[in-house]
Amino acid sequence: MYILGISAYYHDSAACIVKSGKVLVAVEEERFSRIKHDNSFPFQAVKFCLEYLSLTIQDIYCVSYYEKQLLKFERILGMFVKTYPYSIKPFLKSLPEWLDYKIKIEYTVRKKLGFKKKIFFIPHHLSHASAAFYPSPYKKAAILTVDGVGEYQTTALWQGNKTEIELLKEINFPHSLGLFYSTITAFLGFRVNNDEYKVMGLAAYGKPKFVKDLYKIIDIKQDGSFRLNLKYFAFEYSFQMWSKCLEKLLGKPRKSNDPLNQRDKDLANSLQTVTEDIYFRILNHLYQKTKVKNLCVAGGVGLNSLANGKIYQNTPFKKVFIFGPAGDSGASIGSALYTYHSLLKNQQRKKIASLYLGSKYSDSEIEVELRKRKLKYKRFKNNTELVKRTAKLLANNKIIGWFQNRMEFGPRALGARSILANPKDRKMKAWVNRIKKREQFRPFAGSTLQEHIHELFFVPEEKLYSPFMNFCFITKNKRIKDISAIVHKDNTCRIQTVNKKDNGLYYELIKQFYKETGVPCILNTSFNIKGKPIVNSPQQAIKNFLNTKIDFLIINNYLVSKN
Repeated sequence: MYILGISAYYHDSAACIVKSGKVLVAVEEERFSRIKHDNSFPFQAVKFCLEYLSLTIQDIYCVSYYEKQLLKFERILGMFVKTYPYSIKPFLKSLPEWLDYKIKIEYTVRKKLGFKKKIFFIPHHLSHASAAFYPSPYKKAAILTVDGVGEYQTTALWQGNKTEIELLKEINFPHSLGLFYSTITAFLGFRVNNDEYKVMGLAAYGKPKFVKDLYKIIDIKQDGSFRLNLKYFAFEYSFQMWSKCLEKLLGKPRKSNDPLNQRDKDLANSLQTVTEDIYFRILNHLYQKTKVKNLCVAGGVGLNSLANGKIYQNTPFKKVFIFGPAGDSGASIGSALYTYHSLLKNQQRKKIASLYLGSKYSDSEIEVELRKRKLKYKRFKNNTELVKRTAKLLANNKIIGWFQNRMEFGPRALGARSILANPKDRKMKAWVNRIKKREQFRPFAGSTLQEHIHELFFVPEEKLYSPFMNFCFITKNKRIKDISAIVHKDNTCRIQTVNKKDNGLYYELIKQFYKETGVPCILNTSFNIKGKPIVNSPQQAIKNFLNTKIDFLIINNYLVSKN
């Protein structure tokens, strides 16, 4: 029984195919369209999923869509009526696309994909909750979903038990922790649904000087429930997310091309501080309602790795699972799994230990591209020699484009489509940021041998396993000098634990680097440049390699150098 899961029309559209509760393939549309965070219907992603498994659309048992579009349109109509006449311009601008295709999901699936069987529409936050719980290792867990907005829900508390997911409590639009964070993100001159992670990184350079001001625009109760003071917000009726009242409170908003000043850094820090306060209050209340020490989190706010790393010390939860693609792309998987387990009543759940769910290319396909470009390359006959050579290059401060096996699903590069570097030299951070054309305040993650994680970071005893790079932890003082290129201003590092079973060749590379340098960790960032998606094909990898100052490209069994 094959189930096709789809998410579309907000951000990070994606498709996946699930069989017997196991995710066989999953990809974002952006990897094919080359439009970062592409929100269009994922025709190319669907096509790839089918072709990868040698299926046709007629082999699919049912299609599962990640939200109820009619309910979402109802909310938009209600918002227009509530805020008329102020909302007339944004409403008229968005109306044609809603009437043209956004509410016509069934028409698109039937007519353009040629699918004739059952289509299920799963509520947005339930899709998130399913993506968090079903792939987790827990039979029973508390679940938090929190993002900008689905149909109406913005925050929801759930409890999962075997294959059942029960809603306990919810907060609805316009009161939204995700929109609160996005509003300040936009106020700071960054892009909404794209740059929130930049604000999280910027927070380390500021102080919480605006906390009292931010508490004026969001009212928080002891149980974590909250309400936005809507006089400071304009997202209900305007193209701009904030009102003039917010400018009177916080000062002049930053334009995107303006240099960052200390006010901006302090505001980012204050935003992170207030967000964490709300986050932990919600989680503590969730624990009081469930008394379960296993936690699952999903939704865009669940990608706030800085807050996630503090869950253990600020809540009673002992084990935490956050699905790698916690945002809308992952909800495609959640909708398919909910359909399989809850609607179709299948009990056998399958854990997801690896997100290598995308495309893969053969050596012969790659060699065709290398010859076409007339590049200088060496083919290694076995992985042992490839790993030894790559580890030596990294130890000698060479920057590597690393393209191996199946592409990752989700926003993080996890060692299949990565740029790798030596974490020991502090200058490497600035150098890699320049290569990627990124802001210099942006930090990098560390891929660390799972068995050595305690040597570098203060992590809870139970938290030895963080394969999806969704947690930041404090670096031990005595090891900062060994990994200075990935230690952020606040001494945190976003980490990925790497083991032999889940990560294969990538594990062997870091193990060999450890032998060379005594450091069981390497700098890992996504194989892309600013504003572009992670590379998917050999052609894209070669193009990025040639157009940047990456020193070497390791693509399958080939070591490629520049002529």
